[in-house]
Amino acid sequence: MSLEDRAAVLIGLIEEYERKECAEILAEAQDEAARQLAEAYRRQRRRLHERVLAERADARARIQAVRAERDTRMRASAERANSRLLALAWPRLESALEARWQDPRTRRIWIGSAIEQARLSLPAGRWTLRHPPTWPATERAEIGARIRRDLGQSPTFLSDGALVCGLIIESQGALLDMSLEGLMRDRGRLEARLLALLATPAREREERTP
Repeated sequence: MSLEDRAAVLIGLIEEYERKECAEILAEAQDEAARQLAEAYRRQRRRLHERVLAERADARARIQAVRAERDTRMRASAERANSRLLALAWPRLESALEARWQDPRTRRIWIGSAIEQARLSLPAGRWTLRHPPTWPATERAEIGARIRRDLGQSPTFLSDGALVCGLIIESQGALLDMSLEGLMRDRGRLEARLLALLATPAREREERTP
């Protein structure tokens, strides 16, 4: 083999080595570029996901804030409406109770309820019934006979000019106040019951009424 032939073979070997080396370097570069691209894509997706989550959380927070503000306004509006309703209803309730006392039929129910509660809550002993001066004597006699029959002794009736409606029953220092003033004294409880009644549909109230 001549010198030129050997040189050509050597050059061919070098060129083949260069091609293989370049191919390997290119493959490694492509792999590295692919890894970097995939990592960049993952980072971008992660940042996008985090931003979406943050925006969703911010949107939920804004929605909750709007709802809380709306609920606060609605509660304040409802409280103002309830206050106006109670301001109108309270004197009407007092007038309605006065009307019940003036009506003989409902007055008997009122007095009967007072006597029954007194029997359950007052200690044994002679009763004193404080009553409005306008309570008819015939009804007092009837109630006195009933109490004497139930308790074995007649009650004492005491006319009280400070009373407009109802009775105050006393026994052994204990007292049951079933007067108009006594019934209206627990204003908070009565207002709560009034609001509950006003919130009940009219048809349901009629169904509950005996």
